[in-house]
Amino acid sequence: MAWIEANGVTLHYSLDGPEGGKPLVLVHELGGTSYSWEPLMERITAAGHRVLRCDWRGSGLSEKIVGPFSVDDMCADLAALMDVVGFGQPADVVGTALGGGVAIAFAARYPAKVGKLVVSSPATGSPGGNERIMTRAAGVKKDGMRPFADPSFALSYPEKYRTDAATYAEYRNRWICNDPASFAAHNMMLAGMDESVNFGKLSCPTLVISGVDDPLRTPAAVKEIADAIPGAEYRELNAGHFLPVTSPDLWAETVLPWLAG
Repeated sequence: MAWIEANGVTLHYSLDGPEGGKPLVLVHELGGTSYSWEPLMERITAAGHRVLRCDWRGSGLSEKIVGPFSVDDMCADLAALMDVVGFGQPADVVGTALGGGVAIAFAARYPAKVGKLVVSSPATGSPGGNERIMTRAAGVKKDGMRPFADPSFALSYPEKYRTDAATYAEYRNRWICNDPASFAAHNMMLAGMDESVNFGKLSCPTLVISGVDDPLRTPAAVKEIADAIPGAEYRELNAGHFLPVTSPDLWAETVLPWLAG
């Protein structure tokens, strides 16, 4: 992986897979990094994809957030990164959880850059704010990430999906190492988002996925998003909130054939 400046910020990114492969952009979840996709990379690249992934501004090893920050900034970062590294366009774009919401926002703002769109448990906004999200943002700024790890994972990474203790412990440790101010900024970004106004504008082939064990973005709520996107396909899986993280095999079995179809 390497660093590059795009849209005035330094982003940590990687390009994987065969030269000339089908362009694919992966957008990670809130609290995650580009490493969240690592267990899937061998299968994704073997399917012939040329993959671009990065740590969001404020996440992982990318430049941290200072000052106001919005989903418009997030989308502009990604668009600039694609241009600066000379990534093939249009690219298929895949995101999960808040990364799914960002993927939808990106497709609405930069339609020429998107071929197909896949989102799982997309967090597309909390119009009027969300007390839990805003309370967490204030709390991590004051007390750091650690006190919020276990309460967060009780919802997003529940016990039944912690089948490999070492994998879960590694994910939890990475989450705790987030920059608190940037993580708070991401939460406030979510609290201020409302991508529902853009659902009807999407024109690319779209797959929307929900998890039956996701209390944060319930199947009913996710299906409403799919129904509002013209021509979108909806699938409900036996999964939780972080589909590619907690159920990578199921993600691969579902998403890779759809992208190839």
